[in-house]
Amino acid sequence: MKHKFVSAVQYFSTLPKTVYLFSNLWKEGKTALIHAPRQVDKSSVALDIAASLAENGRPVAYVNAEGRVEDIIGRHSSVENLYVFTPEYESPDDTTDYADLVIAGIEEAVATTDIRTFVIDSVTRIAALSFGRNASAAYVMKRLVALQVRCRLSLLVVSHDSTRSADRALLNLADSEILMPQSDESDESDKSECSESSEISELSESSQPEIPRRPLSRRDRRILRRAAQKRK
Repeated sequence: MKHKFVSAVQYFSTLPKTVYLFSNLWKEGKTALIHAPRQVDKSSVALDIAASLAENGRPVAYVNAEGRVEDIIGRHSSVENLYVFTPEYESPDDTTDYADLVIAGIEEAVATTDIRTFVIDSVTRIAALSFGRNASAAYVMKRLVALQVRCRLSLLVVSHDSTRSADRALLNLADSEILMPQSDESDESDKSECSESSEISELSESSQPEIPRRPLSRRDRRILRRAAQKRK
């Protein structure tokens, strides 16, 4: 192997122009991680991004490890340049590890087509169906990023694990993150919980001085549960 050493002037003069694939968060030739609370439909968001790129003439492969394309593809079913790859075993006797199946499929697409942009849905599902080291989402993510660097791909990886430790491990490997906010519906449910709880408190404590109260949000309850578990 011969290593190349070039001057800084030459290096920066040959750098390609930065192309953003989604907002200013996902760059061409980089890996972005999309994650969000459980209530957010991350698969639909990822597919929308893939379809938008395909509509602009960029070939995009959507890796359908979740098996949900039939439920969410909807208006994108006729989009040209949008390809769906569903990793499948060749036969019931096929003992190939699922993560190896996904990686091999992407490598085959790179070798036989001009597709260089992949949306992986999801690293969580791939790890769940794999064994050994591949059973770790972080390890699968590391393999995907290594493939992205080697083949100069653009990857958008979906994570369905909402725990902080899992997100941190995956974010350490990604170049950027796309954090989707919680939907308005959950906010409305929090508001309804608030109003219902306040009515109950007014009925049960009518003899007490009126004190404005607001129930704990889902986020606050989650923090308290974690604190209680740590104390145990």
